[in-house]
Amino acid sequence: MITFLKLAGIVILLIIIAAVIFIMMFKPSKYSDYDIFTGLRSFVPEVLQDAGATERDITKEFETFALDLSFPFNKMFGCSSVGIPLQAFSSDKIATATISQFEAPPNSGYFRDFVLNIRPDYNLQAPAFHMDFMKPSPGTPGLCSIDFFNVDKDVIVLETFFGSDFDVIKNAFESVSKYQRTVKQGRGKITKYLDPYKTAYRMELIEPKDEAIRKEYYLTVDKAFKAILPLYLKKVNACEPVSGYAEGHEEKMKKFVTEIYVNDFAVKLGRKMFKDSFKRYWLDGFWFVDMELPEGK
Repeated sequence: MITFLKLAGIVILLIIIAAVIFIMMFKPSKYSDYDIFTGLRSFVPEVLQDAGATERDITKEFETFALDLSFPFNKMFGCSSVGIPLQAFSSDKIATATISQFEAPPNSGYFRDFVLNIRPDYNLQAPAFHMDFMKPSPGTPGLCSIDFFNVDKDVIVLETFFGSDFDVIKNAFESVSKYQRTVKQGRGKITKYLDPYKTAYRMELIEPKDEAIRKEYYLTVDKAFKAILPLYLKKVNACEPVSGYAEGHEEKMKKFVTEIYVNDFAVKLGRKMFKDSFKRYWLDGFWFVDMELPEGK
């Protein structure tokens, strides 16, 4: 009996040692985006500027922003520091249009994602726009979500907002249909709290694992996005301010942002990574919402 316990102890010890060695040696795989992310870093600012937007001052604060990483984040990103440059724009119709990316390590040119968040001015009856396009990471497949988050569905109707151009949205939606994530694959599971704000034309896409068709996926998503963004900005610019609408719209947007802050898994990780810089980066830079974040959440 004693011999058996000794053997069991030795086996457990060896397993622990092997696990420690694996963790210490582990580096996440790198994946090509076929220069799509590089193209978007040029395309999006150009389209925003064509729509009348100019850079917000906060861009200067975060254009070279980087974080030193400790365990487990250094293992997740495969480096000891990560760049998280932020580029934000605004106009008389757009409160903020913000690009955020993870570059691992800083100045390497290897970007793990491309995120764009657009919040129209509170005076406008227009939905927000959000795209989160990310490569695979440890434990997570490559994913892309595109949606027009709507905090006031009683007033803002997507079909009315896009009007006679709504076929462009439907065609873009259809073009990526074969990549739509299924419920079995986890569609909507971690964002269920956002269901009241999602639209019927939400794109929640999963990257194919087959290398032979990954490039087609990236090119297809890129084409759909590039059809949607200029049209969305055109429609936002066509909106006229509605007297007395801003106050109620702002309160609904604050509730929406609070839901994300409290429930979103990526935000929770970000709060641990960014620490004292989180509020300025995420609330002021990414959403540009003047509010107090709930304590202890």
